Amino acid sequence: MVVDFTKTLFELVSEYPVIKELMFDIGFKEITKPGMLQTAGRYMTIPKGAKMKKIPLEQVIEAFEEKGFTVIGC
Repeated sequence: MVVDFTKTLFELVSEYPVIKELMFDIGFKEITKPGMLQTAGRYMTIPKGAKMKKIPLEQVIEAFEEKGFTVIGC
């Protein structure tokens, strides 16, 4: 599975629903709030979110790779 970090979070979760749980586990707790994906998720990319939450992008990439994803676009 290939995940393109230039896509919005909404696009990625639509393509791979498991990403929502993975992002929550990494520290993006707001992703489970109702409407969050339909609003902020439509313009937020994972790198932008990681920067805002002060979560190292390398940590996010590593978590995705541990779940079997290949990360591109970062």
